[in-house]
This record gives sequence, structure tokens and C-alpha cells, in this order.
Amino acid sequence: MQAENRKKNIMRHIRHALFLLSVLLLTASCGEDRSGEYYALIGENLWIEQVMKEHYLWYDQVPEVTEDDYFTTAESFFKKLVYSKALDGKGDSYSYIEMKDTTVTSRAYLQRSSSYGFEFELMQDPTGVSSHTFARILYVLPHSPASEAGLQRGDWISSIGQETLSTSNYTGLMSGGITGFAREYLTTDEEGNSQWAARDTVTVGASRAVELNPFLVDTIYNIGGRKIAYMVYNEFSTGPANQATDTEYREQMRQIFARFKSQSPDDFILDLRYNPGGYLSCADDLGSYLAPASALGKTFCNLVYNDISDPQEVTYALNTNLAAENLNLSKLYVLTRSYTASASEAVINCLRPYMGTENVVVIGETTVGKTVAMEPYEDERYDYILYPVVAYVLNAENKADYVNGITPDFSLSEQRLISTLLPLGDTNEYMLRNTIAYITTGTMPDVTQTAASAGRSSVLRNSINRHHIRGIRLR
Repeated sequence: MQAENRKKNIMRHIRHALFLLSVLLLTASCGEDRSGEYYALIGENLWIEQVMKEHYLWYDQVPEVTEDDYFTTAESFFKKLVYSKALDGKGDSYSYIEMKDTTVTSRAYLQRSSSYGFEFELMQDPTGVSSHTFARILYVLPHSPASEAGLQRGDWISSIGQETLSTSNYTGLMSGGITGFAREYLTTDEEGNSQWAARDTVTVGASRAVELNPFLVDTIYNIGGRKIAYMVYNEFSTGPANQATDTEYREQMRQIFARFKSQSPDDFILDLRYNPGGYLSCADDLGSYLAPASALGKTFCNLVYNDISDPQEVTYALNTNLAAENLNLSKLYVLTRSYTASASEAVINCLRPYMGTENVVVIGETTVGKTVAMEPYEDERYDYILYPVVAYVLNAENKADYVNGITPDFSLSEQRLISTLLPLGDTNEYMLRNTIAYITTGTMPDVTQTAASAGRSSVLRNSINRHHIRGIRLR
């Protein structure tokens, strides 16, 4: 099979070389050698095709392209090459391409250059009593225009400036100049019917670069005779610039776990609700702090590349250098949402062989289902960086059976709530309260939501997806 695939690749390269040769011969026969001009037009796409046919996980499924395709934009050409039936038919939506001049800031700062500094979900009126569109704030970043204006998690925004909020103008919640956000709140009449009422209009300063520090909350609660550690971790990023060589956030994680270790927690709640993924190196660090001490030095995950790669498999080990901060956990509670993806899912999957599936307790919503990793490729001659899927990410048992997402052990959906979302870290906050109750009493009070407490609207848009983290990053 491997020899046959190599033969197919060789034949494709021959055909493309013949096409290029025919172009060059045609220009030469006209009495003027303009081959340089033609190569300048198609050289970038030829390079993209070469990368995909050598490193792409599904290289043998790269479709044939037409001669005209070589003259399309790099983005369009790249999209033609991704495998539409990958991952059990879901298709490869994770490989991507981006301009070099946006790469440095795109993951370190919201909206690449500036942001108001909060994450939100856009939905139609969840009460069903109107057709209005609202944005509900999920969390606010410290030291941001939003935090300085007093915006809080759970706020319902109904308009931007003088414009009623809609799917057409909602990006105005992300960045822009000084503006006003109208807030509303729900009231209930004597008959128990919900209705919206104006609360106020908050003036928010102009958007600016806002650091996306991934550690939003880290604390320990003493409840029911138990020490319960809790950490909200929102991205597997290495530092403010979020480059592979950065170490600031990895060192910050080490300091956080040193504090946890000094207090000897009985239980650990890892909140990955808003974590879309990031670097595998950070996921390995996190796994090394959480795993049983006996697992250190053993396989965290296996990367399995295509059959023409060398090597075809690379192993990441749980880091023995982090033993001093390792919590030696035998059980872990993980909070998830439909935004939880890639490196977040890898932590869950890769700790299961050492803790047992039943002891990595997932609470919340089904995750995204990203079982693959990407690596960047660039050429100094061209303006783009490619991030093709290059490997499957498997645990120590060579499993990653969550292509359709990791199903929670206990289903809880804060998105369906129409009641106020309390601050993250507040022990009465919906997801945290239920998890603490389960740890201390063995039951969850809200595991079965009633129709009266649940909204009727699905999420139309969200701000988290704009972070452009479409799979696990290796470097």
C-alpha cells in the first residue's frame, strides 16, 4: 500500500512538472523567455502542494487540481487540497493558512490587534418571548476596557451604540472605538412570566491590545472537610507572544501548581469550558502536574504521522522534571463546554490510562472532537504560513476515540440557563456548585434541568472561535 501511494505521488509530481514545463516551452517559443513571470504567479501554490503531499496526514487523499487552480489565491488553493472526508466523514476543518505578518500577535491578543476584552455568546431571546438577539458575557479579562467599564460575566447586551444587536453587527462587541453597550435583565411578573427590562448603558473605552493570560482563576476551597483545588485554564499558550519558544505561562503554571502542592488538596477541578486548545507542550506540562506520580516518565501521548514521514511516530512523556509540583492525583474533575477542544481533549484522553476512565470525571457538555495536531511550514520566499494536520494524537493505549467529541459523565449546560451566570470561582456558580456537591455528597442538585430553568435558544455566534486555534499545535 505504501509503495502504491508513493507511486501515485510520483506520478502526480510528474504531471505537474510537465504542466510547468509546457508553460515554459510555450513562453520560450514566442521569442521571449518570460518563465520567471509565470513561476512568480504559481510558485507559491506549487510550494503549498509540495508541503501537503509530503507532510499532510492524508497526503494520499489530496485531490487533483487543474492548471487554472495554480493561478488562484493561496487561500483558495490550500482549501482545495484539504481532505473533505477525513475524521470519519467530518472533514478536515482544522488545517489552515495565514499571513506571516499576523502570526506573532494572532494568538497573544484577541482580534489580532485590539479587543474590548470579553468573551460572549450570541443568541436569540432564550425566553422565547421575543425575537431579539442578545449577547451574554461568558467572562471578562482583567485590565481590559470591558473590566474597567464594569462589564461582568452573565451580563446581557442588547445593543451597540444606537444599533440593536444582530448577527450582522455583533463583531462590534469585539473591537472598535469608544461606544456604549446597552444591558438588560429579566424580570418576572405576578403570573411567573419572564420579560426583559432595560438596565443601563455602559460606556466602554476604545479597544486595545489585551493580554490573554490563560489562568483566570486558581484557588482552593475548604468545604465539607475537604480541600478542593479549582483552576480555570482558558488556552494552552506558552506566553504573551504565544510562540513555541516562550516560557512565561509555562513557568506561571509551575508556580500555580507549586502553591497547590503546598496545600495538599484532596480533590482537583479543572475548568476547561472556554479552552479551545493550543500547544501540546503545555498540555504535557498540565498532564504531568495532574497525573499519578507513578506515571511520570511514561507516555503522555503518541503522535502518529503519515506513512511517508520519518519518523512515523513520536512520543511525548509525562515530565519527570515537574515531579516537585506533581499532585499525584487519582481522580480528576473536568468541566467542559462545546468550546472545549484539541489540547483540552488530549489532557482528558491521555490521563485516562493512568487514572482510569471512571476517575477522569467529565461534567458539562460534549466537547468538539479534535484528535489531530498541526505543524507550521513556511518558506522565506512566500507570505504565508501553512498549518496542515500532520498527526493523530493518541494516548498511551493508542486510543483517541472521540472524533465526535468527549461525552460528559454528567450533562450540565450553562448555555441553556436563563438565570444569572455567577462569577467564575464563586462556589455558587452553576457548574462549580454542582461539581463541589458531587465531591462532597455524591449527588448533583441540577444534573436534570427542568424546562422552567432552561432557555430555548441555541448559540448563533460566539467570540471564542476567533482565536484561530483549530487543532493541537506542535511547534
